[in-house]
Amino acid sequence: MSLFGHSGFIGQDRELLRLAARIGELNHLLDAVRRHVPPEVASSCVSVAWGPGETLLIGVRSSAAAARVRVVAPQLRDALSAAGWQASAIRPRVQVALQQEKSRINKDLRLSDSACSAFEQLADTLEAGPLRDAVATLVAHQQQRKAR
Repeated sequence: MSLFGHSGFIGQDRELLRLAARIGELNHLLDAVRRHVPPEVASSCVSVAWGPGETLLIGVRSSAAAARVRVVAPQLRDALSAAGWQASAIRPRVQVALQQEKSRINKDLRLSDSACSAFEQLADTLEAGPLRDAVATLVAHQQQRKAR
């Protein structure tokens, strides 16, 4: 049973019932926004709210996502209108707190032995220069990591 549908939690409290309905409506609107923006931007859309004058505010994780939402705003407004939501304007807002909370994931990327061997052979065939130096540095770095 849903948390908001549980009578023991909300009971007959009208304010809680109104808030639960509002949260449900905003979640449906957020889902609609995510369906109508490019897939690479959808996961960056994290919240929606109504601003003054029927302005739809869309919380995004980055300024790049905000720029993409601005580009598709006219089509998004039309799609939302067809779905029953009337927005006079769409304004993305970068959620700064979300930017600060991003965790950095350190990837442990290692080349296989056959890949290292292939890069070594490649380095031997290249003329002296920056590309050969870069390939040699890559191979040396991978060999150091394997020695650890």
